[in-house]
Amino acid sequence: MKNILKNFNEKELKRYFAFSLIAMLLIVIISTFEFTQARYETDTEVRLEPDLAFFIADVESQTGQIKLEGMLPASAPYLYTFNVSNFKDNKKANVDLKYSIEIITTTNMPLNYKDYKGNNMKSNKVSYEYFDTDENGMYYHHLIINDISTFTYNTKQTDVYTLWVEFPVEYKIYPKEYAGIIDLVDIKINAEQVIW
Repeated sequence: MKNILKNFNEKELKRYFAFSLIAMLLIVIISTFEFTQARYETDTEVRLEPDLAFFIADVESQTGQIKLEGMLPASAPYLYTFNVSNFKDNKKANVDLKYSIEIITTTNMPLNYKDYKGNNMKSNKVSYEYFDTDENGMYYHHLIINDISTFTYNTKQTDVYTLWVEFPVEYKIYPKEYAGIIDLVDIKINAEQVIW
């Protein structure tokens, strides 16, 4: 053993030791950084503003519009949110209300739609859908949501919905055909008074 140690130059030994120490410190720093970054991402909650917000205070119908533009065929869906509330600022509905939702889309692009309520992305709320045309021959896709929700007048309530839009990947082979095309989505809220 002494013969082996004698063959090492003291300078080389110090260099080897310094290099090993620096390498170990780098490994510790990098692993700590990744752990800290992962912890930060885990604890962070993303809150998105809704694309549309409806305030229903009386028996009425309201319609809002979302423009679907710049979409490309992809494996992941595009998600759009909208809220329905019985209050806005200091104003609140004075009666119990129930509402239903109808989603009407133009058919410019081959899109698939689903609608989810709350954080439950498992239960599609679309009850049925159909296509029709107007007097000009324009096609429309109607999605009807029969899951009627109720708001009581004495509490402020908000329901959050997520419109799930899929542009299937198989349309990637037609890049010029769908470039610059916009699909319009009208969301119609129909509110009625609840008579107990």
